[in-house]
Amino acid sequence: MKRAVAMMALLVSGPVGATQLTYTPINPSFGGNPLNGSFLLNKAQSQNDHKEAYKEASFVEQFQDALERNLLYSLTSDISNGEFTAGTYNTGEYIVEVLDTDPDNILVKITDIATGEITEIILPRLSY
Repeated sequence: MKRAVAMMALLVSGPVGATQLTYTPINPSFGGNPLNGSFLLNKAQSQNDHKEAYKEASFVEQFQDALERNLLYSLTSDISNGEFTAGTYNTGEYIVEVLDTDPDNILVKITDIATGEITEIILPRLSY
């Protein structure tokens, strides 16, 4: 009986067709359609819950940062060239002391004003 039902089902069913399945990526970074890029970006941005706490720096703060960067660049340049002047530099947040106590080394002592943490860097004196 089961065999007859199976044979009857095969005879009643029509022709069956099959095609090859092909994967097409959606993301344009992986070969997908370039027109999907803006859609995917908008979708990602709408799901982003992270809000960046960005505060625009005032002119005075930007100027102070530029002066600090210039001072540190000039100091590191002078130390690496061997043409530095020992002394103390106050950046507002850190006190940088350059000490010339050892004929073979240069000691750079950085003190964090807020925490009092001290970092010492010993650099070998470069001979030219």
